[in-house]
Amino acid sequence: MTVGIAAMFILLSLAAGAEKAFEDALSSMGRNLLAVGSVRKESDALRGQGRRYRTLTLDDWRALSDEVEGVERAAPIAMNNFELRYGSDVSIATVIGTTPEFRYSNVQHPSAGRFIDDEDVRNLSRVAVIGAQIAKELFHGEQPIGERVLIAGAPFEVIGVLQAKGADVGGMPQDDKVLVPVTTAMRRLLNVDYVDRIFVQAQSRELVGAVTRGVAELLRQRHALEISNQPDDFTIRDQAQLVRTVRRSDETMQRFLGGLSVLLLALACVGLLAVSLLSVRERHAEIGLRLAVGALPRQVMAQFLSEAVMIGVLGALSGLFVGGIGIILGQWLMGWQTEVTGMNALYTMLIPLGLSLLAGAYPALRAARLDPIYALRG
Repeated sequence: MTVGIAAMFILLSLAAGAEKAFEDALSSMGRNLLAVGSVRKESDALRGQGRRYRTLTLDDWRALSDEVEGVERAAPIAMNNFELRYGSDVSIATVIGTTPEFRYSNVQHPSAGRFIDDEDVRNLSRVAVIGAQIAKELFHGEQPIGERVLIAGAPFEVIGVLQAKGADVGGMPQDDKVLVPVTTAMRRLLNVDYVDRIFVQAQSRELVGAVTRGVAELLRQRHALEISNQPDDFTIRDQAQLVRTVRRSDETMQRFLGGLSVLLLALACVGLLAVSLLSVRERHAEIGLRLAVGALPRQVMAQFLSEAVMIGVLGALSGLFVGGIGIILGQWLMGWQTEVTGMNALYTMLIPLGLSLLAGAYPALRAARLDPIYALRG
């Protein structure tokens, strides 16, 4: 009973932890979010001198924002890894060129300073919003607002520091990013005329499917793919679906623990039934004496039923204790994401009580139906 309850408690905590991690991941990356990715294609050229190019542009971003029904906002990104330098300190960071919409679509809020604005995008301003990890590595706790950092040798003024977010659902760090205006990144850092990705946020979860179809139709029309009957030169991914895919990797452990706990609880129920029947058989004289001096059958039944329930309660308490230790060790040694709630503990307590009543009912009924004369003679 103890081992089965411990396994059940761990299972419920893992399930609650997975649900919380799922909700945190959605909140961290932005809800109702679609990632429209570009596809590399080879342009036509003589003698194999073709160049590779990408297929999404800032005009596509503006069209998606204005023409697709159900779109709340859209944010383009053009990104690459660059060396950052401040004084003698050097760090490698992912530099993302984007627009003010990225703050809300991807939940990137500054803890100090301000975010990129439309004027920065129009003027190709050399301003940067740095991640919490970058601020720690380069400035060592000092105030970075107003300071200048070198990105690929070009000076940028730090105008904000992003809130720390930790790792994403895939375990990748999110605090080593630097955000700059997308026009500045395309012209002065990357020297390109395309963007890598466009994040499109639907107005609600129910509209994600319709927005996906609208984005696909508009991009095929803008890229003249319908006329030439060519396949899509872009990809559309539902960020929530990606999180669910990662989440399924935890289900194997949960299924294993679920099967183990059910098996152990079934064995515990059978064991409790056997022990209760044996107890009734060995205590015939006691039962007969109680009945002979005036005890009612329902009182005898309540006695043996309460003993079975007491075993269940002790099993539940010890199971909660063992399960709590297992959760702590799992978090410490294996990095489990668990969430211990009052409802989990309540369910874990109710299960053994129900099993105890189920397993103890028949032996208690047999004890109540014993003939006093037969019981005393035995």
